[in-house]
Amino acid sequence: MPHISQSASLKSITKYLKLAHGLTEVEAQSQAKEVWNNLVDMRSKGYIEGWYFDEHGHLELEPSSEVLQQILGRVR
Repeated sequence: MPHISQSASLKSITKYLKLAHGLTEVEAQSQAKEVWNNLVDMRSKGYIEGWYFDEHGHLELEPSSEVLQQILGRVR
């Protein structure tokens, strides 16, 4: 898995929500702040390293090494 050096910004998450879900600017900003806060919380708890938009425009999470090991350990 590639290392994510930059996260999707709050502005880009707002734009995504606005386009993908037809939200108004105010609705998109409100929901983006909630998404952002949840992402920051997951990162601070060690669940994820970061987040980014993939080549298809989907918001993706990069799990932390510890979480990835747990996931892969359960799959095998």
